[in-house]
This record gives sequence, C-alpha cells and structure tokens, in this order.
Amino acid sequence: MKTRSARRFAAFGLSACLSATACPASAAPPRPAADGSWLSRTLAAREAALSHAYNSCNLHALRASLFAGTTIETPDGGRVDPLIEARQRICGHRHRQVMAGSLSVRAVGDDSALVSGRQRFCAVGAGTCAEQASKFAELWTLDRGHWRLAWMRRFSDPLARVHDAWRAGADGRS
Repeated sequence: MKTRSARRFAAFGLSACLSATACPASAAPPRPAADGSWLSRTLAAREAALSHAYNSCNLHALRASLFAGTTIETPDGGRVDPLIEARQRICGHRHRQVMAGSLSVRAVGDDSALVSGRQRFCAVGAGTCAEQASKFAELWTLDRGHWRLAWMRRFSDPLARVHDAWRAGADGRS
C-alpha cells in the first residue's frame, strides 16, 4: 500500500510540474529587449543575406527572402520584379553594397519593421566603386518565423543607367 501512495504522490507531483511548465511554453514568445537592438541585428543580417543572394546570383535564396509578388518601386513610379532584375541586370554585371552605418530599423507593430539605408550597385571586377549611393526603404514582415521582404522603394535609382541601356537594347535602339 505504501508503494501505491508513493506512486500517486509522484504522479500528482509530475502532472502538476508538467502543467506548470506547459503554460509558459504556450504563451507568447519572450519579449526582446526594450531597445530593439535584437531587431536591428536580425534585419541587418537579413540585409546581408539579401546582398549575398544578389551578389552570388543565388535566385533561390533571393526568392526565399521575398514574398511572392514583391516589387521594387522606382523613383519614376515604375515597378520592377527583383528576381527579373537580378537575373537580367545584376547577375554577373553588378554587386550590391549596403553602405556601412546607413541602416535604420524601426518596428512596425509586432511582426513588421521598416528598414531604410543607402545602397549602391558596383560593376563586377572594378577595383573601386565610383557609383553614387542611393536611398532605399523596405518593409520586412515576420512570416512563420522567417523575415521576408514585402515592399521596397528606391528614392534615386542606382540602376537607372543599367535599366536605360537594357530598355534601349530590348527596344532595338542600340
């Protein structure tokens, strides 16, 4: 009889312990530091991964960083598909650089962030990059545990000359 009551006590204690630990696990994820430095670090890493995808022409990694249908808004009001742009105008010709210290990250709600900064697209193989940096703004959204780019706006298009040359060639004006 003593064994049975010891088992009951152990089973009750174990069930109380499990139910006590199950409640916090099902609650909202732990809140990050109030200063938001975790968000800045996370999205700086996502920006670096985005640049690496552009620079290595890894279109699968680029696609994984974007929501389907994401477009880049250009200063002239046009929209550019980032995958088509990467494949036709960047891969093998240009590489993306985000200017050091230019990133600014601001939380938007619980699952989105606005990232702004300066970038430039330099010619591949050039010793030094003489291209002007241009401003950009992006909206990153947390989707099932992964940050994805939902929207991007360029304020001065660093690829305008590349776009113009490509359009001239596509129209047969070259």
